[in-house]
Amino acid sequence: MEQETDEAIMIRVARGDEAAFAALYDRYSGPLFGLAKRILNDEQEAREALQEGFLYIWEKAANYDPEKSRAFSWAVMVFRNKAIDRLRASRRRIKLTDAAAASPVDYTMGSEPARADRAADLADRADVVKKALRALPEEQRRCIEASFFRGLTHHQLAELFGAPLGTIKTNIRRGLLRLRDIVKGGES
Repeated sequence: MEQETDEAIMIRVARGDEAAFAALYDRYSGPLFGLAKRILNDEQEAREALQEGFLYIWEKAANYDPEKSRAFSWAVMVFRNKAIDRLRASRRRIKLTDAAAASPVDYTMGSEPARADRAADLADRADVVKKALRALPEEQRRCIEASFFRGLTHHQLAELFGAPLGTIKTNIRRGLLRLRDIVKGGES
């Protein structure tokens, strides 16, 4: 029995044939994972690139033209691009994190001029907030500062710090609860 060519399998995948997609995955996943791992130098990132690449192939197999390239060559280009995209995104996250860590945070709440007694009260409150924030664990403090003082959304924070969205939300919630306790004098 003659084995079906990669190009014939890719054409079947383009028609939505799940069995053909499974066969293509079996043939290509090993070498394409190796490619992604070499580019990314990280096994988890390579797994995610592999998943993204196969999803792309499933959705865009109709774009494959057997007259322009071999199926494996086309798949290599898809996976190479996915891995490079992940590498670039990782580098952007690192730059954003470094920039956020290097920029000072303004703890004051407004820009309108205040009376002397109001200004003194605001300065005292800002000192209390600064001290309370310094008492928080680093990941909670960074999330709260970036969210409340820089106006970043939870999604932006997840990208900035390279953390899952749920972790960002948990850090903010726990940090705010702890801040409340510290400011009320419940703990220091």
